[in-house]
Amino acid sequence: MSAAQRKPPKDKAKDKASKKPYHIKRADLELEDYQLQQEQKSFALLATRGFNALIHSRQFYVYLLLQAIAAWFKLGQGFLCVGILWMMYANTGKRKAGEKSSWSVFNEGFEAIEGSTDMEALEREMRSRGL
Repeated sequence: MSAAQRKPPKDKAKDKASKKPYHIKRADLELEDYQLQQEQKSFALLATRGFNALIHSRQFYVYLLLQAIAAWFKLGQGFLCVGILWMMYANTGKRKAGEKSSWSVFNEGFEAIEGSTDMEALEREMRSRGL
């Protein structure tokens, strides 16, 4: 064997870094279908994702159980109202540090976000038009 035909020894550190931690073939991912669904943003896709999230939610099953118990004691409508309030509370997001709320009441110094209409801006606009 000549020196040109011999391959240099592979560095083990480079070999480990080049390997993926998982063995998924790109063909198995079906990325074309996923990208097409994302581009379409169809109602069916939204409904499917929502339904799947609901089915895999423990809170939903706990709610159904408690709703059935409340209905047994003839308190179903009241518990439905409590459940709706709980869902509204549970699905409110957390703001990051420094991020402003769209409701100026919740910001420091009642500072409004850019692009929101306040009474002073409305007055200035009306005065500049001469109305």
